[in-house]
Amino acid sequence: MRDILIVGGLPAVVTLDPLTFVFRGVFVGLDGNVDFYATRPSELPEKGAEALRVFLAACKARNKHPLQRRKGTPPGFVLEDIYAQFEAIAEERGQTLESFVQEQRRPFVPKREPSDFEKLMARQEALDRQYFC
Repeated sequence: MRDILIVGGLPAVVTLDPLTFVFRGVFVGLDGNVDFYATRPSELPEKGAEALRVFLAACKARNKHPLQRRKGTPPGFVLEDIYAQFEAIAEERGQTLESFVQEQRRPFVPKREPSDFEKLMARQEALDRQYFC
């Protein structure tokens, strides 16, 4: 599973490890590897903001520009290319770039089938509610 989350105006690719159910976010367009982890989707924006804050503070301390520069011509930043792609996706969906970005700021909820263990636990909880409540 892979999704995009916008944190502080910067996109992060978020994946879910199906074995551990841990989310990993990796910012794209930055001049360094910045990632963050969360066990719940609701924690992603906060964990991402913290990782971004630490990275930006390190860049400031080193007097280094945080954005990755585009190779070749014209000069610019990789983030400009990413947002151009976002704009194309938004147009295909009949959205504005702003509404597309706003939509990506909400943490996603993974869509997957429950495991056999989760089904068993749900059945047990239903039986407990039926007989003990």
